Amino acid sequence: MLHRPAANRRIVSRALILCAATALWLAAAAPANAQFAFNTFITQGEATTGWVNDTDTPPGATDQLSLQLFVNGSSSQDFDDAARALFTGLPADPPADAPSFYFKVSTAGASGGSVRFLIRFSDGGNGELRPLTLQAGQWTFVDGAGPNWDTSGGSCGFQPDLTYSQVLACHSGAQIASVEILNDSGWLFPGGFSVLVDNISYAGVTLSGPAAPVETSSVTLTQLSGDVVVRVPQSVGGQAPPIGSASGSVARLKGTATLPLGSVIDSTTGRARLFARRGNRQQVGNFSDGRFRVRQAEDGEVLLTLRGKLDCGARSSGARAEASATRRRLWGSSRGRFRTRGSYSSGSVRGTKWLTVDRCNGTLTVVREGIVQVHDYGTGDRVLVRAGQSYFARAAG
Repeated sequence: MLHRPAANRRIVSRALILCAATALWLAAAAPANAQFAFNTFITQGEATTGWVNDTDTPPGATDQLSLQLFVNGSSSQDFDDAARALFTGLPADPPADAPSFYFKVSTAGASGGSVRFLIRFSDGGNGELRPLTLQAGQWTFVDGAGPNWDTSGGSCGFQPDLTYSQVLACHSGAQIASVEILNDSGWLFPGGFSVLVDNISYAGVTLSGPAAPVETSSVTLTQLSGDVVVRVPQSVGGQAPPIGSASGSVARLKGTATLPLGSVIDSTTGRARLFARRGNRQQVGNFSDGRFRVRQAEDGEVLLTLRGKLDCGARSSGARAEASATRRRLWGSSRGRFRTRGSYSSGSVRGTKWLTVDRCNGTLTVVREGIVQVHDYGTGDRVLVRAGQSYFARAAG
């Protein structure tokens, strides 16, 4: 197996520390009774990730979804690209049974260390399960019980070609801090290196697709076209993040992902479909041309708050103020209960196509189909805006 050169590992050390700290916190925030499950994605540089449709499924697959990790290295010296899938619901003590997974690539050759299953331990060390070679166009089973592990830290330092039980012995007494699957071998295959992963098994659970949305807890997002970027808050679970304050983890989405409430979705140059549960019903909306934070009220209504900077200082006037206002807007088309929130009004919709635009002097709601009930924060009025109409809630003063 061709490894990333040691000198180049230092180039990405800060990014790895950031990801490790984020993963450590996510594991700590998991409920005690949770089971092994997908948590979130992180991408760095030119990379995308998500659950995608693939009709060529591995043995034992329960659906046609596979986890895609894509990196696009510009050259053999580009070590800045990585796509990661993080998991949660992990037991504190390492399970006795080794993990395993299937993967498929379109390129044959040395693996470069990707795709790999990475366990971080509480002693600061880690264990990495990785394939030695890549076979193009076919599903390959990676059995964690074999001598396919590298370990670092703990009582052994760096040791290659170990079994899972030997890795655990090197970290005797340590607990699991985090688990992830990653692809960071774009440097080995410049121009694009994609890996599909499926049937990820650990701690008695096999994962083969994203989790369904849970009312007042999570939503599911699918990238339909263009660029869709998601930022997952580090404060998931109600605890303070250990690093980066409100920065969270960022991923360029390709396919589908389950997101915790509080996530920020950037569809400024793309189009995304959002799924949410309300009782036994599924609510769905398509959103584009904007950036928004998603939450859900106790009654199941999905709340979309426009995000982005509005330069509304004293020096902003005329064309500049109008241009900056276009930075915060959102087109939506939905079925179910959704509400968009701007600075000066909110609009409640059911089966509607509408546009919300935040400006320095007010919030504009334009309805193309259906009806939107607008709540004007300044006047307190609630106004029904029908197809072909618009309403402008003015800023005070």
